[in-house]
Amino acid sequence: MLLGATSWAVLAAGWAQNAGGAVVVAVAATIEAALLARAAVARWVALLLAPILALAAIVPTTLGAMPFDGNAGIRHAVGRYLSALTSGLASSADWPFTVGLCAVLWLCGFWVGWLAIRERRGVLAVIPVYAVLAVNVLNTRTVDSVALPEALAVCFSLLLVADAHLDSLQARWASRSVISLPGTRSRFAMSVAVMSVLLTLVALLLPSISSSDISAQFFPGSGNGRSVGGHPVARAPASTGTIQFNGATQPGGALISQPQPVLAYTTDTTTPVYLRVVNDTQFIGGNWYPDHVGATAGVTTWDGLQFPGGTLPRDRTVAGGATGSAVRTVRSVIVMQADATGNSALAPLVGEPDTIDQAGIAYGVDTAGSSRLLTVDSVQLDAGIDTGTTVVTTGFLPTATAAQLRNAGTAYPAFVRPFTDLRDDFTNGAAVITQLAQAWTAGLTTPYDKATAIEAHFRNPSFFTYTLNPPDVPPNVWPIVYFLSTGHRGYCQYFAASMGAMLRSLGIPTRLVNGYGPGITQAQNGRQGVRQQLVTTSDAHTWVESFFPGYGWIPFEPTPASPDGNYVPFVRGAAATNPAGRPGLPSPATDVKPGFNDPALPGGNPASSAGRGPSPLLVLAALAGALLLSLIGFTIWLLLPRSLPGAWRRLETMGTVWGIRRRPWETHRDYAKRFDTAPARVSAAMREMATMLGRAEFSRDGLDRATSKRAMTSWRRILVALPRLTWTYRRRRLEPV
Repeated sequence: MLLGATSWAVLAAGWAQNAGGAVVVAVAATIEAALLARAAVARWVALLLAPILALAAIVPTTLGAMPFDGNAGIRHAVGRYLSALTSGLASSADWPFTVGLCAVLWLCGFWVGWLAIRERRGVLAVIPVYAVLAVNVLNTRTVDSVALPEALAVCFSLLLVADAHLDSLQARWASRSVISLPGTRSRFAMSVAVMSVLLTLVALLLPSISSSDISAQFFPGSGNGRSVGGHPVARAPASTGTIQFNGATQPGGALISQPQPVLAYTTDTTTPVYLRVVNDTQFIGGNWYPDHVGATAGVTTWDGLQFPGGTLPRDRTVAGGATGSAVRTVRSVIVMQADATGNSALAPLVGEPDTIDQAGIAYGVDTAGSSRLLTVDSVQLDAGIDTGTTVVTTGFLPTATAAQLRNAGTAYPAFVRPFTDLRDDFTNGAAVITQLAQAWTAGLTTPYDKATAIEAHFRNPSFFTYTLNPPDVPPNVWPIVYFLSTGHRGYCQYFAASMGAMLRSLGIPTRLVNGYGPGITQAQNGRQGVRQQLVTTSDAHTWVESFFPGYGWIPFEPTPASPDGNYVPFVRGAAATNPAGRPGLPSPATDVKPGFNDPALPGGNPASSAGRGPSPLLVLAALAGALLLSLIGFTIWLLLPRSLPGAWRRLETMGTVWGIRRRPWETHRDYAKRFDTAPARVSAAMREMATMLGRAEFSRDGLDRATSKRAMTSWRRILVALPRLTWTYRRRRLEPV
């Protein structure tokens, strides 16, 4: 129960999604250690068996949730498990973190089971558990969510310490031929239980001594508290930033993911799509900003164009920045929560925006006096956004092939020239970026080849690593410059901001897009694949778009594929939106993240958000697994007594189950005679065990080896008859008097 409560506390803190199997692993570890301790195996044997038993508990529990990453070999799976076991707790993805969490809880359970039963060292046994509970309560965002399980764990730990202490006392009494009085254990257990409950209640009800944030003192963290785009799931102190949508791209400190549903959408394509919210077109001081935000003095602020809904007021000529003929029109229906785009009323859009069914203000680059936008950088709804707000939009997804983009040339229209601006400051960051961009694209001539080369370089795990815990940046250094030259570790904003700056340094018109990734598949109906996608705060994302004459803005994905396989390079040509070709984004079979349980959205399925613990099915599975392990453990316990007193305790336990409880004043022989309906062979074995047990307790020399062996033989005779005896005595108890 101690490990079950500890696991419950860890899950309630919201460290990982769909990690309910950790409860089973922790309980299994305790049972495994208890069985080894009861079997009196040598310590070195237990040490050798420990890794095997750990894998036997962890692998079956987590194998089904392992996300597919394109490799199906056994050797690759073994490598992933080794990596998750050794460094999973530092991972930003659910599955490796869950494996690492299971490993820690297994170690705690095995340590508790062995130390408490075999070594009879209760205080030493619970130290790792207290360490886990302390880290858990110091780092959880809401103490209320873990208060009950943590209190139960502390209460059970006190009971375990007392029980181990009593076992140690009785072992010393037996070594000195001192017999404990009948009922000693039960009265001791009752006293300890009452005191444990009272102490726990007093600790919970007493007012706190200080209101200081102890967690912040022990784990100060390096986050700056900004909410930015990213990808799941990192663990860090509560002072770090939380992933959610932000209009500006400002790479900063560590992030954590606490996914909350923000919207659901359907499209008339068979593949999930990215949802743009705002384009960042201004590069200032190493960061990216939207034009209409006016974040810094000197940033051009465009006046938006009011429109009544329907067709957006934009220029649709190719010379004016339209996408040309290599596009497919996509219709989307998006159902939003109130905070889908943060504190703004900006509408999510699919592809290059064309129409939206609600009135609002469209922001972008305006042609002089024509009331037509050359770019649509964002759309603000007049009516605002409330929970359940639905917008219907159409947009253009590019279907240009790699060959077409490679031959697009560099005859850029005049309005995109500002999109090559790379403002520098006293840090000389732009010069470093330019030098690296030229080195990465040496020998390449076309903008498309240069863009894909930079994209591939970022996605190469030999050079860069995706993490939500990037290294600290020295003062007076742009975060992206440090990322490019030294750190090489970051999240999507680092990758997108760096690639965008490098492309601009090469004279390629580029902008960043802040919005959301494709989310997860929540529902799919019919053979045509009408699919509803669910998007949470942890799907907030930033990517890159560059302009190609005749084809418009083309997306690029520099962020490496996360461990659950979400962000992959965009496919070019008709296959990007053609169901017969390779999808431009992951298919429903691989884009479902292991940590989500269909949170509630209008038209969605029942919810389960971060911090609420495992789903009901996982709880039932964990309880069923724990029950099965308990039954197996009880059976093995019956079969493997270490001594004659242990065998007799098992007989008394079964007698209690049968309704024949030993009375405090009753001798062993008198108790054995009460099994009057047992077969003669079994009754004789019980009386023989009672006689030898009395001799062992009162004789100075105890039992010799031959007598002990004969006693265990008598116990095995009783074991053979246990099913029959259970049936006989339970039926007799159920018969009416």
